[in-house]
Amino acid sequence: MQNDIQLFYDLTAEKTADEWYRETVLMPTLQEFIGLFPKAPRILDYGCGTGHESMRLSSLGAQVVGIDFSEKCIQTAKLRTPQCAFYAMDFRDNNRELGLFDGIFACASLIHIAPHEMLEVLKNMRSLVKTEGYVSMIIKDGEGIHKEWSLLEVDGEKLDRTVYLYTKRQLRSSAGKTGFTLVKEGFLAEELKAYGWKNYIFRAHSE
Repeated sequence: MQNDIQLFYDLTAEKTADEWYRETVLMPTLQEFIGLFPKAPRILDYGCGTGHESMRLSSLGAQVVGIDFSEKCIQTAKLRTPQCAFYAMDFRDNNRELGLFDGIFACASLIHIAPHEMLEVLKNMRSLVKTEGYVSMIIKDGEGIHKEWSLLEVDGEKLDRTVYLYTKRQLRSSAGKTGFTLVKEGFLAEELKAYGWKNYIFRAHSE
């Protein structure tokens, strides 16, 4: 299943980049997030895809590092947004060699994390963000698996890029066990909310 997710993003990297480098719907969300930090924060784009939001975070003054497990997405990100640093990494792994960040932006990346993996992934996130730093987690609201968004066909390939749904209660509970406190529900455009997207902003606290 993990290979299906990687293959999906490899196959759709160029198309995604063409669409999302032009799409500015997340800019107000990014502006609100960057406004939480002092000048020039170091931000980790957690599941950066082709780097489109890394590019916008950089334009807002952030020093950006992006990670994604799709090699094709990272190749595309490096070409289109050379001012940021990009690495092909699975965020299920321990990526502490990246150093500490003021904040983490995780947009539509945690939707591919199964419930039994979530605590470990959140622990990894906590190890990468400074105490009192902020994390934006943009997920799809609900419970279980979104089958319509999971089972797709790309270039004749039938793929299962499983999309998991999480409620506010579930996410807050898991995050609370790993060193995060929910601060607020962050801004998202109404067109994104209509599809069930939610933006939860957490602050990292000391153990």
